Amino acid sequence: MVHVRRYEKNFSQETRELFRNAYECWVCGMNSMDALHHILGGNFEEADSPLNAAPICNMKCHIGKSFSDEETGRMLRQTRYYLWMIGYQLTAKDKKFIRDNQKYYGE
Repeated sequence: MVHVRRYEKNFSQETRELFRNAYECWVCGMNSMDALHHILGGNFEEADSPLNAAPICNMKCHIGKSFSDEETGRMLRQTRYYLWMIGYQLTAKDKKFIRDNQKYYGE
């Protein structure tokens, strides 16, 4: 059974499982991540893609803060690299997410 950290309920069980060993906050780099957040929000069709998830220190690095396009791109690229490293296979929905958000990937 996977321990569901606070604020992860908006992601599928499959996505939460993918990030079960990701404890580093992708904003500050500290090994104290306590929430899995949507990088680009959660109000569009592909929002629940694992590519849109980032482990973050909720109170320290997320609440009350907004991210620049550069920071957003860095987190999206870090998520894609992390998923590649754990052997995740992109779905058609994931590929659409990358195409739709190409400006953040710098490709």
